[in-house]
Amino acid sequence: MNKSIFIWGLLASTSSAWAPRPKTGSFQAKRLSEKKFDPFGLSDASSAKSPNAVRPEAAILASAFPLIATPSVASAATAFAPNAPGAALAAYGHYIALIGMLGCIMVERLTIKPNMNDAEEDAIAVADIGLGIFGVLIAYTGYLRAVEFEKGFAFYSHEPLFWLKVAFVGVFGASSFFNTVIIIQRALAKREGKLQPMGEKLSKRMIQICNAELTAITIIPLTATFMARGVGYSQDIPWQAEAALAALIFVGLSFKYVKEALTFEDNPTSIELSE
Repeated sequence: MNKSIFIWGLLASTSSAWAPRPKTGSFQAKRLSEKKFDPFGLSDASSAKSPNAVRPEAAILASAFPLIATPSVASAATAFAPNAPGAALAAYGHYIALIGMLGCIMVERLTIKPNMNDAEEDAIAVADIGLGIFGVLIAYTGYLRAVEFEKGFAFYSHEPLFWLKVAFVGVFGASSFFNTVIIIQRALAKREGKLQPMGEKLSKRMIQICNAELTAITIIPLTATFMARGVGYSQDIPWQAEAALAALIFVGLSFKYVKEALTFEDNPTSIELSE
């Protein structure tokens, strides 16, 4: 029913736009020209000289009226989208998580330094907790977008850039374990009253990790934009091999950074923290 309304309205509006105009010498034409109603300024000198000429603007506006009058036709573009509200919320959560992670990393990057006071130690601890929360959110929403929404896992599994993105996420997450372990150790030591001032060596290493995380955050969205557009799509490479490689990178680097954090030897300064 709605489709028939739309088709008849489109035919009627188009035919009216192409209909011949009355002759300029007639009384009716002169009367219309004196009381012309043109709020959109669609008439011009060319149409005045050639009354039978078709004005594209008028045809477009007249043809668009059935779209406005028929909501079901106007929403046809999203009628077949699978769970559009859920997909939109998942995308929104994904972007918010990315922004939140960037903010937490920047707090750590700008706060970490030798001989931090108690307030600065607390600030990086809170920032690291926030980074973990936003990390869980971005992983969850990323999973939903890859499996439940968007193009689906059948597409992404054969996209090498998808697995490259997953590998970069693994590098990001694994490298963040170094700062997380150090911050947890320092928070426990502070609670027990055994916290030593942070030295130059440890602060430099933690700042390097923050810089690496910021670099990863700029690269991962770039791979995502190419991935979503099917750049490099291929079904020749088994996705299981790509997934295994990404998992191996994450596990291997996680072990490396956690071990480094647990065995790291700093050169603490003699300056005591403020009480």
